[in-house]
Amino acid sequence: MVNKEETELSSLWLVFFLSALAIILAGTKLSDYGDIIATKTGLGQALVGSILVAGATSLPEVVTSGTASAIGAPNIAVGNVFGSNTFNLAILAIADLIHGTGPFMLRVHSKHILSALLGILLSAFATLFILVHYLSDLQVGLFGIGIGPIIIFITYLIGARLIFRYESKNQIEDEEEELLDLKMSLNKAIIGFAISAVIIVIAGIKLSSSADKLATLTGLKASFMGTILVAAATSLPELVATISAIRINAYDIAVGNVFGSNIFNMVIILAAELFYRGGPVLAAASLSHAFTAVLGLILSGIAVIGLFYRSEKTFLTIGWDTISIATIYLFGAYVMFRLGI
Repeated sequence: MVNKEETELSSLWLVFFLSALAIILAGTKLSDYGDIIATKTGLGQALVGSILVAGATSLPEVVTSGTASAIGAPNIAVGNVFGSNTFNLAILAIADLIHGTGPFMLRVHSKHILSALLGILLSAFATLFILVHYLSDLQVGLFGIGIGPIIIFITYLIGARLIFRYESKNQIEDEEEELLDLKMSLNKAIIGFAISAVIIVIAGIKLSSSADKLATLTGLKASFMGTILVAAATSLPELVATISAIRINAYDIAVGNVFGSNIFNMVIILAAELFYRGGPVLAAASLSHAFTAVLGLILSGIAVIGLFYRSEKTFLTIGWDTISIATIYLFGAYVMFRLGI
């Protein structure tokens, strides 16, 4: 029995690491192709990062949360969304650590504030409806769908249109990317981007599935698994894409990917709602997920302040805003672990 369990664990770890490797390779190419698309089409790094790259790297979360809802595990579905959002914001601290000297936020345009605020608004709506369902029996819906996910989706559509219009009116010159192959045609870049996205989706599904089973076999609680282990696994594409974007000096793609993914993640709640058959998914989610959501709101708020204030002060070449993000994220992760969230 022990040998069988050990063999299963070894097999799962192999799938986990191979999937992670595939995501690393595909994520690197995704940023390269995305930057070429941004340059060739004139859309700009911020728009491509917040929509194209963010959408592609968030697809594993869609599958994970949708599957969790379908099998009647709303805590995993909702925990994955909020956990991924907090992990994505922690990526900004990693970006500051590896990009070079000076605060990372000084390298990106302040127009990312709009997408960051949209992410805060969507997350606040989700948190509000978790609290509403917990404090009352109110379950208002439309066509069998909870009102919370509907409001989040409508707000997302309005916000996405505002971002597109703002980006179109405020195009800026992107930094020259030394490693960018501008000889590549736009069609080839689009095909390469699509192939990379497909690889990320398939590998992301395998990665989150193996992380799910590993967490179960090692005795972690379902809610902790949804918030930390699976969330971190499904956020690996965002991490790789962000680091790869920094490697070619595409800083606006890197930051756009983080905030865009957080926006896209909140729409996943609607997908989870559609697959869940036990009533409103936010009503079925544990109140403990409100802690993770508030943690994400705090981290987002610090990021917005960093983008707006643009301080040049550093500690060991790292900006104080990203130091604050890393510190609060680690503290929050510790609290979640102790509380079993």
